[in-house]
Formats: sequence, structure tokens, C-alpha cells
Amino acid sequence: MTNKVHQPENDIMVETKGKLELFFDKYGNKLLTGLGCITVIAIGFFLVSSIAENRDAKREAMADTALAVALNGEGAAEEFVAVVEEYGKTKAGNTAAYLAGAAYLEAGDMENAKLYLEKYNNAKGAAGEIINALVLMLRGDLAVEQNDLQSAEALYLESMACSNDPVTYTEGAQKLALVYAAMGDEAKAEQCYKDIVAKYPEQARAYTKYISK
Repeated sequence: MTNKVHQPENDIMVETKGKLELFFDKYGNKLLTGLGCITVIAIGFFLVSSIAENRDAKREAMADTALAVALNGEGAAEEFVAVVEEYGKTKAGNTAAYLAGAAYLEAGDMENAKLYLEKYNNAKGAAGEIINALVLMLRGDLAVEQNDLQSAEALYLESMACSNDPVTYTEGAQKLALVYAAMGDEAKAEQCYKDIVAKYPEQARAYTKYISK
């Protein structure tokens, strides 16, 4: 007859099971109450989040309408500033910051142009990338106005790199070429036009006059 070997693990399992049963007997109701509270909190959080999302959606819609009204107006910087001040944290409010900066720059108000261009936050998506590039280009223009050609160079290069849009790339490259020409670096200026032609061969005819044979 084989003797049954006593396994210490069996004692541990029995002991553990007993402790768990005692624990649930003693604290079961409290645990269920706790789980109930957590459930109520989770539901409450979900409801609050849904309300916040609906509120945000309504605010975005209101901001879109305000921006559309400003665009259909005289295009004065103050019209875009009003949208920024009221809806600055919305997508439309962010776009309005770019438009306000552009309008101030066109009007020759460099201080306010800088102020509102700095309020702009980089946007996502293809359309956002184009505006990002335009903002960098305007900041480059500001640097040129302040005779800070090194900063203008960096900003135009960044503008060209952040979007695949041919219009913004070409405009940025042309402005960069002018900066290099102002620096007295004709080779780099010519390279800008070569880069345009290399990237967009269909535009070659427009830039061959700037490229030496």
C-alpha cells in the first residue's frame, strides 16, 4: 500500500480559501457598495463627458459661423480679432488668429501681426498643414521687415518643409531665394529655383530665367 505523500501546497490552498471566504463574509457588503459607487462615478463621468462634447461641438459651430461672417465682411484685422477673443480655443478661432496676423501685416502693423501670429497653434490635417506653412511664411516676412535675414531663412525653410502643397512650397522657395540674394549668396538663391523645378517640373518654364545654363 502506497503511503499518501503530504503536500504542503494543499494546506496553503485550504488556508488561503478559508481566509478568502472569511474576508468576503466580513467585507462582502462593503465591496459591493464600493463597486456600486465606482459604477455611479463612471456613469456620471460618461454623462459629463457627453455633455462637454456636445457643448464643445456647439461652440465650434458658433465659432465657424463667426469666422464666416468675418470673412464675408471687409476682411479687417479687427473682425478676425473679435473671433479670436471670443473663440480662441476653437479651430475657427485658431484660423482667425492667422487671418488677423496676415491682415495686420498687410496693414503695416508689425507689432499686432507678430502678436496674433504667435497666438496661432499648429493645426492637423492637410488643410491645417497649409495654414501652418502660411503662418511660418508670414513670420518669415516679419523677420525680413525687421532685417533679421537669418531668422527669415529658417522660417521659410520650415514653411517649405511642413506642407506638400505646391503653392505654399513655391512661394516659400521664392522668398527664400530673395533672402539669399539679399545676403549676397547668389548660388543659394539659384538653388532655390532649381529645387522648385526639381520638385515640380511642370513649373520649369517660369524659373529657367533664374537658373544659369
